[in-house]
Amino acid sequence: MNKLVALVPVVLAWACIGAGSEAGAATADEDAIQQVVGGYFAAFAKDSAAASDFYGEPALIVRPTQVRALSTAAEVQGFLVEELARLKPQGYAYSNIGEHHIRMLNPATALYSAVAQRMKADGTELMKVGFTYLLHKDDAGWKIHENIATDLDKLVKSE
Repeated sequence: MNKLVALVPVVLAWACIGAGSEAGAATADEDAIQQVVGGYFAAFAKDSAAASDFYGEPALIVRPTQVRALSTAAEVQGFLVEELARLKPQGYAYSNIGEHHIRMLNPATALYSAVAQRMKADGTELMKVGFTYLLHKDDAGWKIHENIATDLDKLVKSE
């Protein structure tokens, strides 16, 4: 029985080390996902071609009145050009990421929900909109595969 009691701290320490390394991997993936979405937000207002690089193909765009499947990088870029053309006449200049949450679904798939603060050139807020992105990781890294308009009160929360 003494041997069993002596093993308990070793087993607990081993379990904590294992849990820590899984948590570390999740944190590294979450950091990479944050960089992808942050890079996409930064590129969106400036360069549709650069913004489209953050998407994988196929990509799915889901809006309340439309679902659009994009099979190629050129189609993704065309969609982003259309979105920007719709926003610019309203005074849109850039976006900030507001409240956001990452939910890992498995080691290669995650949901990223965020409030996009769409801003005017003078720094005033044009509007707040919610989005949920489905990201997938392959050999090239994390890419956005779904862009879903999301009501602000329905954002997916972190676990």
